[in-house]
Amino acid sequence: MMSTRRDLAAAVAEHVTDGSRVYLGNFGAQLFCVGHELIRLRRKRLDVVIASGGLLLDQLFGAGLLRSATFGHCWSPVGPAPAWNFRRLAESGGTSGGGVRLHELSLGVFSAALAAGAQGLPFMPVPDLPGTGYVDEDWTGGRLAWVDSAFGPARVVSAEVPDVAFIHADRADTDGNAAIAGPLGEVPLAAQAARRVVVVAEELVPAGTLAPRSVSIPGLLVDAVVEHPGAVRPDGAIGRYDRDVEAYQEYSRRSRTPDGFAAWLRHVVIGAAG
Repeated sequence: MMSTRRDLAAAVAEHVTDGSRVYLGNFGAQLFCVGHELIRLRRKRLDVVIASGGLLLDQLFGAGLLRSATFGHCWSPVGPAPAWNFRRLAESGGTSGGGVRLHELSLGVFSAALAAGAQGLPFMPVPDLPGTGYVDEDWTGGRLAWVDSAFGPARVVSAEVPDVAFIHADRADTDGNAAIAGPLGEVPLAAQAARRVVVVAEELVPAGTLAPRSVSIPGLLVDAVVEHPGAVRPDGAIGRYDRDVEAYQEYSRRSRTPDGFAAWLRHVVIGAAG
């Protein structure tokens, strides 16, 4: 398909409406710019899919955008402070902030769910995890089941099919071909499973510039490409900029209470509009 060049605000507004199911990449590089745009647009009842949740997911919890979250983890990579909004939500049994359904998956099971979605299957067999919270306490929130087949019984995970996947790239060309500098993780599966794909690149280059072997996501999967330097700040991008540890620490201090988080959100995210 022919990808369309968009600025960030236009791409998010076009591809995410209230009630959308949104994958936010990448593993190890959180797209804060997309999450903050969702907050400024005041999107509601979103079902977010994010393997490497970190403080971006924590901020989406606190901002009240989410109906559900399918995730691998939600923590602060700069300890020892926790992700405070997630902690409040978990300790309330998912009832704080209007209630959010939590579906916590291991990265392997998360990837299997995307693989099922990419192949048009209703589910994917996964290794059983007896003795873990995924099985014994249903951390997955109903995403796992036990099925019989002609080849024997198996634990399965339901397919994951996001309405749109936002994927971070180091470079992308004007045809939508994207080169990812960091770990790929589940990103290629998300690009194949999602109904639409938006690449958010640190740098946009002319078509034909990228060496074929460097392309992680082919342009034929991409609906729109956005050039947005600093896309994952305050996180770091390999070869571009380092993680802003002081910004992480400041967020942890200010989000310790709901009022502190609200003040941080107004100052850093809402006040940054335009």
